[in-house]
Amino acid sequence: MFKVEKNNEKVGQYLANIIDNKYESRRAFCREYISLSGGVVTDDAVSSMANRLSQIIKGRKAIQTYDFPYFTDLLGVSCEQILSAGECSVPISNRVTNYSIACSRNPKEWEEYINRADKLVLNSDEYCKTVLDYAIEFGNYDFIKYLMDNEYIWFDSRKDNDYIQTFGAGTSIERRKFENIDFGLEGKLKTEDELRIKLISLAADNNDIEMLNNLRARENPQLYFKAHYLSGAHPDFDGCYNERMVKHIANSDDSILDYFTDSFGIRDEMKYKDGIKRVHTFVFPYISKLLDFLISTNSSFAETALKKAIKYNKQTYKKLHELILSVKNDERYAVEYMKDVWIETCQRDFDFYENGDIVIFRALYSNLNAEKQSDGIITNIAKVTRKSNSPILKPLIEELNESYEAIRNMKEHIKEF
Repeated sequence: MFKVEKNNEKVGQYLANIIDNKYESRRAFCREYISLSGGVVTDDAVSSMANRLSQIIKGRKAIQTYDFPYFTDLLGVSCEQILSAGECSVPISNRVTNYSIACSRNPKEWEEYINRADKLVLNSDEYCKTVLDYAIEFGNYDFIKYLMDNEYIWFDSRKDNDYIQTFGAGTSIERRKFENIDFGLEGKLKTEDELRIKLISLAADNNDIEMLNNLRARENPQLYFKAHYLSGAHPDFDGCYNERMVKHIANSDDSILDYFTDSFGIRDEMKYKDGIKRVHTFVFPYISKLLDFLISTNSSFAETALKKAIKYNKQTYKKLHELILSVKNDERYAVEYMKDVWIETCQRDFDFYENGDIVIFRALYSNLNAEKQSDGIITNIAKVTRKSNSPILKPLIEELNESYEAIRNMKEHIKEF
């Protein structure tokens, strides 16, 4: 027995998430639907189906009985999953598989599957999906927590390592002794960041701050090897953007939103002459997108989020101002013929990247009887593209964007310092 979700919007959003993950576009799904149902795939037919699908996704129309055979086949889900908006997952086959175990709510079944001699739990299935892929897809958070609490899998947030594509993850489930074909789960955990990103959405839905901390949910692995003010290296935040994850965060409770709008420190592993380790401060890489969603949905947390972003932008501006003045006041520029060179130096060492709204400044200066010293900053700042007629939010949006533009255009105004 399962509960039919009477909220068409939830059913529509559930279908939208599956379609967007499975197909390159919603029109591509419409073409497959028309073809599978025996229709002729024409531009008019696709447009008509796309319009109907849009109405279903927005919750303005309900999915029809005659749609189910095609939706279930094309999306690889059951009618029960669609009708319950993903709350109920019913295995399609009686055979124990990654799919059926990820549907299960029975810890005994999970444990038996993990301990099978053939180690099926480590394999991807015929759809190249592991048991963890399906568990995330079905929203089976209890199963994922079971795997992590019992240390069958982990996302490593404990070690002070160097990071490249992921923060590190693994599994304690041993492979078969004589066959090395169990790459699926272990390989995905160690080499892909996609599972972590999907799990962040589930943890946000379940208000699990501990899990979010374990997953380093606010961070991006590139922050550890592509964030240096001396070299000017910077992360590719835009290339890693996941809209579904940010939407889940935007729809979370205030405690989760408070977590994602806080700043955090990232250690710099470069070796500096003074021997001092640097720690760079960042905010959530997609803070601007998150703010846009909060404003567009009239979130009760929008005011708090905007105020926190304004405070961070202004702190960043203050730090940049102090660093620029440290260069201006350097002894090298005290002599008459060098008095304007500091402006060119600061402009050369100031960078702003639209990708991620990242600002970098390298402050190089000298002290008497000392080697050249270096200081600097690399961080990201926030802006908003959405508008609001709210008498509370409107001035906050304007103030935030003014602080953003002041930093973005700082290079052109250095001579005024």
